[in-house]
Amino acid sequence: MTMLALLLLLTALLPVPDEGSELVAEFRRYYTKDRSPDERREAVLTLKGIDSLAAAQVLLDSLRDEEYLVRRAGVEVMGAMRQDAVAVWLAEEVLADRKLKKDELLVSGVVEALGGMGIASARAPIEELVGDRRLLVKLGAIAGLGKLALPASVPLLSEQLSHKQPVVAVAALDALARIDAGEAASPAVLMGLAHEDKIVRLAAVRAVAPLRLKSALRPLMLMLDGDPDPRVAEDAYEVIRLLTQRRFPDETPAWLTWWDRTESRFEMPDLEALAAARAKIATEGGRYATGKAAFQGIETKSENIIFVIDISKSMEEAFGDPERLAATGRTYSSNQRLAIVKQELTATIDALPDTTLFNIVAFASGVESWKKRPARASILNRNNAKSWVGDLEPKGGGGAGFRARLGFSADDANDGQTNTYLALMTAFGEELKGKKKKQSFVTGASNPVDTIFFLTDGEPTVGETVDMVEIREEVRRVNAYRGVQLHVIYVGAYGGKDFRKLAQENGGVFVAVGG
Repeated sequence: MTMLALLLLLTALLPVPDEGSELVAEFRRYYTKDRSPDERREAVLTLKGIDSLAAAQVLLDSLRDEEYLVRRAGVEVMGAMRQDAVAVWLAEEVLADRKLKKDELLVSGVVEALGGMGIASARAPIEELVGDRRLLVKLGAIAGLGKLALPASVPLLSEQLSHKQPVVAVAALDALARIDAGEAASPAVLMGLAHEDKIVRLAAVRAVAPLRLKSALRPLMLMLDGDPDPRVAEDAYEVIRLLTQRRFPDETPAWLTWWDRTESRFEMPDLEALAAARAKIATEGGRYATGKAAFQGIETKSENIIFVIDISKSMEEAFGDPERLAATGRTYSSNQRLAIVKQELTATIDALPDTTLFNIVAFASGVESWKKRPARASILNRNNAKSWVGDLEPKGGGGAGFRARLGFSADDANDGQTNTYLALMTAFGEELKGKKKKQSFVTGASNPVDTIFFLTDGEPTVGETVDMVEIREEVRRVNAYRGVQLHVIYVGAYGGKDFRKLAQENGGVFVAVGG
């Protein structure tokens, strides 16, 4: 071998820094508490796709970051890794370290990330932490088992239906829905359908379709007339329709008459047929057959509703789709976006049963609610609400009469902008005026709302965050264990993709009215 050939061979054998190792080194230098939350989150996401132990090690601090969105990014990036070495390090070193194991946020993130990695050997350490007394750790471990999706975890997850905290049962049902366990999950789901807590029953109803549980259809049919909460009965009806592809009235006798004749020979749809059924229902228009109230074409039987209405400056513009307006068969006093919305909302309020609890939130750069808390839809409250809606004017536009009454400053440069984040958090009862953001999942509802109608005409332009990905993550934080249905009515002339995802991620309907 010539000297030149030897040198070339030695050069080829030397380690060459790759892009991944360089990014890891740069991340180590960059990621500090002095950086803003947005900078830290962006830095974490930069490591997405780098599958190495070195990357996992530098990401560990992100799992205990004080900011929720940074931690979620860390779980997402680490959970996408597939190297056994990373799983072994997390399970045998991080989770075995006495000091690190005391950090509830860190351990919760580690077990969820472990599940996301999809490595079967991670099952044992995750299952061990399902028994942890700390709620966040328990929820993280349950979520991890759901992501790992091993049928062997079904018995342990099923046991969680007996836990004294309803959110644990909700988490377990959501995890079971991710595992292709079929009828093995049936006892837990049936137990959930009969649970005393509404949020658990809602989670059990959600689990029936992905698990394709034939054994749950009769209990669902009985819930149509038998469940004490209209929202639960409504969701049960939707699942029955989806799985059977029948459209009888949402009444127990009609369904049982058919089921008694059909049950023995009925075959549940496979995943492909289920996807086709979802698409068919989506194109049929109205999601519910006999809703008691409707807003912008979306019907609901819920008796705990919040209407969130965009009154930013752009709502002063004219509605841009006259053909769609004509198709409604209604006559509007104005073609202004907000004027049309007010007229539609007034009609909806008029039709609310007096058993309904409802509230209205108007938002632009700030927010103001009709009431401090949801009120019963009595004749007096409906009249007062209609008057309040009638006084709404676009912020930063030509009208100023209602601005002072809502407490908006005419001198505020952002007066007529769109604070989507604040509006959504207010609707969920997470008011943030002068308060620091909460940093973990919400495991208890601060108001009884189970259905939100959110109407807007464009992307956020002002607020604590205007990033729709971050806003969707924040909604996930507050709604992960509550089951609130979030419908989105989009009246913008273009866009709306993120709002469609927002509705889909929260069990709601997206309607693009076309502004």
